[in-house]
Amino acid sequence: MNAGRPKDLEKRKRILEAAKMLFLECGYHGCSMNKIAQKADTSKLTVYNHFQDKESLFMAAIAETCDKLINAQPIHLSADSNFLHALYHACELSLNIVNLPEALKMEYLLLELASQQNPLAQQFYNASHQKLCNLWENFFEQAISLKFIRADVPRTQTMLIFSLLLGLRHHEVLMGIRNVPNHAERQQIIQDSIELFLLRYEITAFI
Repeated sequence: MNAGRPKDLEKRKRILEAAKMLFLECGYHGCSMNKIAQKADTSKLTVYNHFQDKESLFMAAIAETCDKLINAQPIHLSADSNFLHALYHACELSLNIVNLPEALKMEYLLLELASQQNPLAQQFYNASHQKLCNLWENFFEQAISLKFIRADVPRTQTMLIFSLLLGLRHHEVLMGIRNVPNHAERQQIIQDSIELFLLRYEITAFI
C-alpha cells in the first residue's frame, strides 16, 4: 500500500475521526474495529491496512485528541515578565482544557482502563496528563531560574497547583454531582489557587 496517496490519507483520516468519536462514546471495550469501519464508511480490512490492531488505533486516536486539546505552547518567561499574569494565564489554560467535554470523556476512558490494569492506561496518561504536566514543569523551571518563586522540585510545584485548581471539586464534576465551573467560578478558583500557591513559594510581593 502506498500510504502517500491522497485517497489513502483521506481514508486514514476518516478512520481516526471515527475512532476518536467511538472510543469516547463507547469506551475501549465497547468499541470494535467493525464499529469503527462502519462509522468511517469503509471496510474492516481497510482499517487493518492502516492500523495493525485495535491498540495501535486507540493510541493514535488518543494522541491526536490530546494534541488537539493540549495545543498550548510552553509559556516563555523573561526577567521582564509579569509573573502573576503568566501564572494566571497558565492556570486559566489548564482549567479550560480539563473542563472541555472531550477532556471529561477522556477522563472516564482513562479510569476505565486503569480500573482494569490495562497497560494502555500508562500510554494514555503519558499522552494526556503527563503532557500537560510537562508544560507546567517547564514553566516552573523558568520561574525558579528567574527567581520569581522559591526553588523546589518542579514536579512538586506542579502537583500542588493541580491539587489547588482541581481537587475534590473536579472529582465531583466527574461524578456528575457538580456542574462544570462557569467563567466567574473559574476566575475565583484561579485567584484562590494562586494565593495559596504563593503562600508557599513567593519570594517577594508581586501584588
